[in-house]
Formats: sequence, structure tokens, C-alpha cells
Amino acid sequence: MHEGSDLVPGVRRMAVLRANAIGDFIFALPALEALRSAYPEAEIVLLGRRWHAAFLAGRPSPVDRVVVMPPCRGVGEPEDFVNDEAQLDAFFARMVGEAFDLAIQIHGGGRYSNPFVRRLGARLTAGLKAPEAEPLDRWVPYRYFQHEVLRHLEAVALVGARPVVLEPRVAVTDADLEEAHVVVPDDGRPLVVLHPGAGDPRRRWPASKFAAVGDALASEGARVA
Repeated sequence: MHEGSDLVPGVRRMAVLRANAIGDFIFALPALEALRSAYPEAEIVLLGRRWHAAFLAGRPSPVDRVVVMPPCRGVGEPEDFVNDEAQLDAFFARMVGEAFDLAIQIHGGGRYSNPFVRRLGARLTAGLKAPEAEPLDRWVPYRYFQHEVLRHLEAVALVGARPVVLEPRVAVTDADLEEAHVVVPDDGRPLVVLHPGAGDPRRRWPASKFAAVGDALASEGARVA
């Protein structure tokens, strides 16, 4: 484990691996904001999925550019996924050509994502490490039962990026508002969105409890989605 948290000198471009779904991206935003504050002149390149590129196009965020990574076993794809090695080789050759000064891994415990990040050819790597994962140049232990926002802030602190926000916020664009108005026209009532479910059964709230909350909100005049 690397205890230091010094800023890395001469950083012009950094890669950040976070190739999950939208909820996972939202939890990573405070860490991305910390990187933007610590390295205001550096280009932050998110290695993500096609939806990241579409979602962030024209939207203010700490990310400067999205590189859509190819499907890769254990890094956005199931562990039984069969890689297209030629496609991955071409991708990594292109990434080495980017000459990243930093590569940050905030995509899980690192069993698959740490070797992925090391192949980017960055001058320095940093991020999370589960017991079975190979180490990066600077790393902190991956603890499953840890708040996602704090976990990622710990990871970027390895390169001197101090927290500037704790609550994730996404900039809403005019296009968002126009699209939302078509789907949910404004009728004067407050709109409350319930988001039931979780990947891990231990983190799930009973469906009956969500129903009770929804009924209570509706009785008070809210629209419940």
C-alpha cells in the first residue's frame, strides 16, 4: 500500500477507468471533481462505454473526453466473456500512444481492471486493490462494504486530489429538460422518483416498504415514478 498522497508533477493527460452503468458513474463524480481541482490544466479522459460518450456530449462535467473501450472480460463484461484479443491489442496500442501521465483505476477491486490499467502505459498508475489483485504503483485496499463516494475519493487522494464535493451532482441541460417534458409533462404536482432494488440482496429494501412510501407520497399529492 502506498501511503503517499503527493501531486504528480507534469501531468498533462490522465485516464480514469470507470466503465459501469449510470449509478456507478454518479458515485464517481466527486472523485472526478477532485481530480479536476487538483489538476486543472490536465485533460481527464474517461475510459467508459458508449452511453458515457452520449451522456457527456455537450454536458458540463469534470471529464474532458470519453474513450469508448472495447468489451473486456471482467472490465464491464462477465468473467466468462471471451475477449477479442486483436481488438484489445489495437486498443492498448492506441492508448499507449496517448502518453498518459496518470491512469486511475476506480473500477472494482482490480482483479481484471488493474492489469487493464497497467497496459495503458501510463507514467504512474493508482487505484483500488482487492487481496487477489495485482498492485498498481499507488493503491488503497478495496473494501466491499464501503461508501462508493468515499472509496473513490480515497483512490484519487493517492495522487493528491483532495475532496471538493461529497454530494454527486449532474449538470442538467436544456435538452434534458425538453426530453423530460415530453415524457413527464409538468402538471403542477411535485414529482418523486423511487429507485427500488440493488445488485446485492443484502442491500435491498423490501418491496412492501417502497410501496408504503409511494402510497404515502401519493396521498400527499405527489406524482410517484
